Amino acid sequence: MGLPQLIEQLGGDAARVLQAARLDVANFWSPEQRVPYARFVRALWHAAQQTRCPHFGLLAGGLCNLRNFGPLGDLVRNAPTVRRALGALTVYQHLNSEGGLAFLLGRGEFVDFGYAVYHPSIDHAAPLYDATVTVAMNFMLEMCGPNWKPYEVLLSRAEPKDLAPYREIFKVTPRFNAEYSALRIRAQDLERPVAGADPRLFAAMEERLHAGGPEDFLQSVYRGLRRLMLEDRHSGDDLAQLLSLHRRTLNRRLQAAGTTFQRVLDEMRCEVAQALLANTSMQLDDIAASLGYAGVTPFMRRFKCWSGTTPGQWRRAALSSEAASQQALASIDKPKRRMTERAQRTASAQRTRVENC
Repeated sequence: MGLPQLIEQLGGDAARVLQAARLDVANFWSPEQRVPYARFVRALWHAAQQTRCPHFGLLAGGLCNLRNFGPLGDLVRNAPTVRRALGALTVYQHLNSEGGLAFLLGRGEFVDFGYAVYHPSIDHAAPLYDATVTVAMNFMLEMCGPNWKPYEVLLSRAEPKDLAPYREIFKVTPRFNAEYSALRIRAQDLERPVAGADPRLFAAMEERLHAGGPEDFLQSVYRGLRRLMLEDRHSGDDLAQLLSLHRRTLNRRLQAAGTTFQRVLDEMRCEVAQALLANTSMQLDDIAASLGYAGVTPFMRRFKCWSGTTPGQWRRAALSSEAASQQALASIDKPKRRMTERAQRTASAQRTRVENC
């Protein structure tokens, strides 16, 4: 709901930005309103362009705290520990937003708390990842206190020219061009108690959200497969196990929906590959490995089947189409820079209020 006001504060025209994304300011008047996922992602990108604020996603994410998330936020805020809170968030987050998933990945003595997109045809995702990881940071600060900081921050986007806003938000310099976007948290931080948690309210909210009904089947398939890919698991048996189905039942239900597991896997691999090619400078062999291919050659062969071109050609075309926009974002004039700095101070004050709540 604060997005139109933020655009205006940065000198942009909120109505024009949202219209470019096929949205309307009226869509942001009520917390009960929902908007199409892809259009919201485009709105973040158009806002960054028109305001000439490359870190617009950070400022947008800074507007969000657990109180903005309704019953889901109440569930997280009243969990007994950070581990239970983030676990509940990853289970029920799809009730608030479809198209991307919150996830937890164990990494030895660390855990990655992040966000990945599974919605098809998402372009210009850098502001989205900036925003969602900033929201994750806000959640952790609310649960762990204002002095908490992550061990590392991963962002699946190209490195921007100005790193200062990122250091201010995350208290560390992020690692850009990563496979996915996440806060890397010390595992011991997950055992922290959540201050002010009410166990009775947690149980009530969990029961309420559980009664919300099952997720759409195909939605759960795409969401589950994207989750498995983050763990380097890519088989139909893995997906069936995740969905608590027999493999034959999974195949039968996919067939009834007019698709197959291989088709869904190819679609998801193609979307992830295109996103990594467009938004990062990851090497092709690293992208191939993240998609479950034994080498770059079979990946390149499959990519050409999906898109009709090679990964390198696709990346060059994607970068060429964005060159003008990137140049506009980089050439911030002085009046706009002053407005951006004021907006940064406003976002900082908002974070302080959140920390003191």
